[in-house]
Amino acid sequence: MKAVKKILYLVMAAGLFMTTHSCKTEFENHNAASEDAVFKTAEAYPGLVLGITQHFTQNAVYEIVRGPGVVAREIAATNTYLTEPELETGNIPQENASISLLWKYLHYERGVAEKIVDNIDNVTFINDAEKAGIKAYAKFMKGMTTAYLGFYWEMATVKNDPDNKAEFKPRAEVLRAALADMNDALAILDANDGAEDYINGLVSVMFSFKDVINVYRARIALELGQYDQALAAANAVDPSALSVWTYESATSSRNPIYMHQYDPGASERWKGIENMGVNVESGDQRLDFYLGASTGIVSTTSCHFPTNFILGFWDEVDEDIPVYLPDEVKLIKAEAQARLGNLGAAVALINEVRQDTDDPFGVNAGLGPWTPASPSEQEVLDQVFYNYAMEVYLQGMRWLAHRRIYPHHLDGIDQDVPCDKQRTRNFFPYPYNEVSNNPNVPEDPSI
Repeated sequence: MKAVKKILYLVMAAGLFMTTHSCKTEFENHNAASEDAVFKTAEAYPGLVLGITQHFTQNAVYEIVRGPGVVAREIAATNTYLTEPELETGNIPQENASISLLWKYLHYERGVAEKIVDNIDNVTFINDAEKAGIKAYAKFMKGMTTAYLGFYWEMATVKNDPDNKAEFKPRAEVLRAALADMNDALAILDANDGAEDYINGLVSVMFSFKDVINVYRARIALELGQYDQALAAANAVDPSALSVWTYESATSSRNPIYMHQYDPGASERWKGIENMGVNVESGDQRLDFYLGASTGIVSTTSCHFPTNFILGFWDEVDEDIPVYLPDEVKLIKAEAQARLGNLGAAVALINEVRQDTDDPFGVNAGLGPWTPASPSEQEVLDQVFYNYAMEVYLQGMRWLAHRRIYPHHLDGIDQDVPCDKQRTRNFFPYPYNEVSNNPNVPEDPSI
């Protein structure tokens, strides 16, 4: 493992030559390893996997929490900087730091994944399972980063272009491309014994690669309105399997949300909105899991939301963050069943989530069952959303669920968005750096 970590630093240095987003950004580092040499060396590929994973967990994960979290009324600005207040009002300029960084990070990570996919077949490995596992992981990372672009932007790129001319596709096409990559990753694992075990042992202290892929397949299919496929993918997830993004107390691998909330040097730019931004049902234990005491501070925009300290998976420097939560999988099934007209099955799944008292991550609602006499589809979906909001807090998923379940929520609304609205945007605008360099960038969505 020491050899792998040594290669990781080589790879991170070589990464400075790579395109960091769909536009062309160049850096020159005469001490860095040659990019060509890295991708021609089998011994470098474990380091590439660790490097791309660490970059995602340290950088993109934070922006997935911050930007979508403010837009979905999970967290609020507690500072006088511009970034979070812009997200909170929905009046987001192209220069907003959070959306710009998320766009850049996702394209960087996808760029590395594309390089792996493009080069690995030309490299000889002693261990076939290692080669197959790494190729599958690169396909997964390519699909995951593309999916996040499709989650948060109305149009996005499906492939990086070093010449600054990446084409933009409608989000449905973007999500279909992401789903195709996920399917490819799964097919590689199914065809190669030992490939999944290799990745599971490399990526994290606790990782179940096929289950992670199937969760993302389910998330993407749900966004596409492919409810049968979403249900099938969710049903393929082992309910006992757990996967986490791993953090340590070392400087380069600390929990990034902790570093912005509790570290002595933290700027504390945002905190949790009181009651997680929803009408919490009495006795819902998830509130105390995710939020601590009141900060005594209201948000610095005109909304003046009361705020609380963040707990959950982010109050320790080395706290691991779940890749997904088991009850999210049940909620995906519940939403898909409701959309397919199977309301009884949906209610049963909702009640499994509500009555949970032994969640392996400690996210327990501890509520009684929901027992409506004859619920409509919308009433069932209302209950699905409430549980999404309480269960999958700060995972970047609430915004998507709200947009799916309440698609007309912002019809006729202009910026600044009223404070009683549960989301402030439908999609992010396109970052300034992309707009100024890529002639193919479309017009920003109105909200």
